[in-house]
Amino acid sequence: MLAGLLLLMLWSEFYIGVQLPWLAMSATLLLLAVLNAFTAVRLRQPAAPRPPEILMHLLTDLAGLTVLLLHTGGWANPFVSLLLLPVVMASLLLPAAMAWFAGALSIGAYSLVAYVNVPLNIPPEKAFYLHVSGMWFNFAASVVVVVFMVLKLRTQLAVRERELAAFREDNLRNEQVVAVALTAAGAAHELGTPLNTLAVLNESLLADADDKNREDLELMRSQIERCRNLLHDLSRSAQAAAGESVSADRYLSRLAEEWRLLRPAVEVEAAWTDAQAAPPIHPSASLAQSLINLLNNAADAAPGLVRLQGKLAGDGLQIDILDSGPGPAPALRAMAEPGRSSKDGLGLGLFLSNASIENLGGQVTLSERENGGTCVSVWLPLQGLQK
Repeated sequence: MLAGLLLLMLWSEFYIGVQLPWLAMSATLLLLAVLNAFTAVRLRQPAAPRPPEILMHLLTDLAGLTVLLLHTGGWANPFVSLLLLPVVMASLLLPAAMAWFAGALSIGAYSLVAYVNVPLNIPPEKAFYLHVSGMWFNFAASVVVVVFMVLKLRTQLAVRERELAAFREDNLRNEQVVAVALTAAGAAHELGTPLNTLAVLNESLLADADDKNREDLELMRSQIERCRNLLHDLSRSAQAAAGESVSADRYLSRLAEEWRLLRPAVEVEAAWTDAQAAPPIHPSASLAQSLINLLNNAADAAPGLVRLQGKLAGDGLQIDILDSGPGPAPALRAMAEPGRSSKDGLGLGLFLSNASIENLGGQVTLSERENGGTCVSVWLPLQGLQK
């Protein structure tokens, strides 16, 4: 707008022959340009502009336009309707009270220039032409500014709506995760008593067992102890911090070894496929449990070989779990909704794994492999893994 006003001043002076008070008008334009420069610096600050700041800026623009009109004929100037632009901006950007205040000051400014002004020194034969031309330029400038600002605000509103929709979706999923976690905590608490009872009964039976039944009772005792350790790990992992520092390739190998003990009938391979050296990481307990859930899902989808591969991807670590199962469609449904399972399980593993990894700042994507099967890709930011 300032550039347009300067061009109009030059056009009026040298083409139309209007004598303008250049000192006062140039000083006003310079002050408004300084305000714009200050605003550009202010917008680089992290704090967002508050409504009082925006109001003061608009009122300064209103004051600058009023001074320019005072020196160029007042309300007889065809550009007097530019006083509406700060009011339009205030109505779009500010609370109702501030917008009405800006509107009242705009009416006051218009009333002022109606009675206090310096008449323009215009050649009589060009007075009408100047007035009509000024009306056209004024209308064109108003259209450009209003359309630009309205489209800009509409774009920002659309972005805000998308952010709110994503926030609502995340909030709903977090509520589901909390509900599952509370149910799991209650179940873990309730399971402690029957497991202790079974352990006592097992010890009693072992004391009087013959050789025929002792092997089965020993297996039962090991499974009961396994369940008790799992419940203990569940309660401990809620307060567990990141583990010791370990290279990413060593972490994957260790994870594969631990999982092989849980699923001895499934063949698993762990490999670091990146040309760069594996970075050191501090993996959390929740990450290991999430990856184990994904490995279990891959093993349930196809009893053959399961591959665990790691590499660097951008500024993060990517872990791929590859199987030869029926494809990603059942897993995608399980990730989206708790309780949906293509197997005979509870359908919570994939959902909780996805939620846990996203809570660490990562993401889980599923894709179909060229020769059949599913590739589950887990991406995690290195910054979060190296704290």
